[in-house]
Amino acid sequence: MYKSFTAQEFKKMLSLPEDYRIDGLLTYGAWDEPKHHAKLRKALDGLEIRYGSKVLGGFLQHALEIETGGKRYWFSVMYGGALLSEYLHLACLFGSKKNIHIGSCGGLYPEMESLDLLMPTWSYGNESTTRIYDRGSKDFKHYPDAGLSAELDDKLGGRYPLRKGPVVSIQAMMGETFDDVKFWSEQGYYGVEMETATVFSVSGYFGVPASALLYVSDNLIKGQTVHDASHVMQAGQRDIVKDEVYKVGASVLLS
Repeated sequence: MYKSFTAQEFKKMLSLPEDYRIDGLLTYGAWDEPKHHAKLRKALDGLEIRYGSKVLGGFLQHALEIETGGKRYWFSVMYGGALLSEYLHLACLFGSKKNIHIGSCGGLYPEMESLDLLMPTWSYGNESTTRIYDRGSKDFKHYPDAGLSAELDDKLGGRYPLRKGPVVSIQAMMGETFDDVKFWSEQGYYGVEMETATVFSVSGYFGVPASALLYVSDNLIKGQTVHDASHVMQAGQRDIVKDEVYKVGASVLLS
């Protein structure tokens, strides 16, 4: 079925030129797409990169195409794994050499503070978007590429507190309970989010290096949610951290 479709078949379906290729994919886990397009453009401007950008149409309407230095990249804002898995699938078929995910997570590690950065060492995912691409997995652990993770770490350069540890990916944030949070924390997970397991499993299927850089938004293990006054008061600081995450992700993607 659809998994057997070739790159050329998909290009025809999507009205793309036969020689259409991309060199990398950057994804951000969120729902408010226009705001994050502006964030990426700010990061690219800050890196003093000359580029052109346009939003693609039709099924690819959630892909912002970036052209710079004779190369083409995609940036996609995705909330959860379903559509994300399809954009990853297409990106890999169309030549992506690296897939980088950035965004936020809920904090599970007691020693972490809100706005600390987290680089997943692996991601637990037991959703259809992981099972169908990593059919041989017995433990539902999905791994990033060590070399690409090292590039992100090096580019960050110690400017922010960075933790490295496992995360758990789920697709139903509103179904989480504090008992879930405590259990995940006791199991040794550092954060909970919605996308990294999908990024790692789909990329791994195609043999494309993938990694992620997250920041702690709502520090769940300490009882903080997005509705708390402490979270609202951190909005300005969060924007500064987001800008750094964008800058690092974009820099490594384009390197």
